[in-house]
Amino acid sequence: MKRRDFVRTMCYGGLATFGLPAVNFAQVSQNGRFVFILLRGGFDGLAALVPHGDPDYRALRGSFAYSASDLIALDDTFGLAPGLAPLRAVWDANQLALVHAMAIPHRTRSHFDGQAILETGLDHPAGSSDGWMNRLLQVMSGKRTGIAIAAGMPLSLTGSYQVESWSPTQLGAVDDAFLERLAVLYRSDAALQNRFEAALQQQELVGEEAMARGNARRGGITPLMQAAAKILRQDQGPNIAAMEFSGWDTHANQGMAGGALDRLLGQLAEGLVAFRNDMGPAWENTTVVVMTEFGRTARPNGTRGTDHGTAGAGFVLGPRLAKSAIVADWPGLSSNALFEGRDLRPTVDTRAVLKAAIAGAFDLTPAQLDRVFPNSAAVRAVPGLMA
Repeated sequence: MKRRDFVRTMCYGGLATFGLPAVNFAQVSQNGRFVFILLRGGFDGLAALVPHGDPDYRALRGSFAYSASDLIALDDTFGLAPGLAPLRAVWDANQLALVHAMAIPHRTRSHFDGQAILETGLDHPAGSSDGWMNRLLQVMSGKRTGIAIAAGMPLSLTGSYQVESWSPTQLGAVDDAFLERLAVLYRSDAALQNRFEAALQQQELVGEEAMARGNARRGGITPLMQAAAKILRQDQGPNIAAMEFSGWDTHANQGMAGGALDRLLGQLAEGLVAFRNDMGPAWENTTVVVMTEFGRTARPNGTRGTDHGTAGAGFVLGPRLAKSAIVADWPGLSSNALFEGRDLRPTVDTRAVLKAAIAGAFDLTPAQLDRVFPNSAAVRAVPGLMA
């Protein structure tokens, strides 16, 4: 053990393990890597993937309506918000799919219920204590490993399959004497010893980069994405990862170009591009999905923000996509088209997108997909999304 190196770096991170995982990751049989990123809070999809060509867009959004010249145009109808400009290179490389009018299968404006549905993969907020990513690990063949790169264990990875967690939570400085006593204590218990050694190994891998605790508003996206790339690009690294960033609940002062939400979108785009670059050759077999629990109201509110809504937008990135595309059965923004007269109407099920993405990443059968997402046989994977 390089004890002094550990003392210096431990204040930047730690590893919590669940079950009794080996210190070294097992060799996985699949070459694919899959990363699920949850943006907690419900981001405004109409302000990210902007339907500037919809005839009702400007009247509906009012002061929140972008002019076409402010956007990164993708086609005659949709453009990316200014903050998402770094993703244009990913789009041009045929490695970006933008999903719109997408929603979880249960209608709710509760953060708690919405996130529970998205993370369990069910069609209602209660009924399962495990997450869809843990079930994915259970149905995959061969050796496989999952990791949560987050401050805690997300519900999406919770379940009977043993997974690991790495977190940049600041732990504070420790001295050599304390570490020596800690090592002696851990050696007396096989489980604790494995966890202690795994923490040392993972921290040495990630290094000393200063990272926030997963809150997008603190600028923590890019360094955490770079740390994730260091872990996932290993030949024997985990092939499934869950990440999350909070701070997307924009009830007030959401802003336009350069405003609060656009800056967050900029951090997200920069983080995704940094992850893509830092993955190196491993990027060729990597798929990333970015989702949120719900969209926001189509009309701005009285505090220059948006309230909890229904359908929104999401992202799928990676070389395994068939091509760059906008995935949307666009419902329109007329008054009659809005859901309950206030929200973008959902036309794409989150499970259809996730099924397509994981099937493309790991060559899963429809039967396996239905085990990952119970009671979803009627929800088929989005056709043509993956190569």
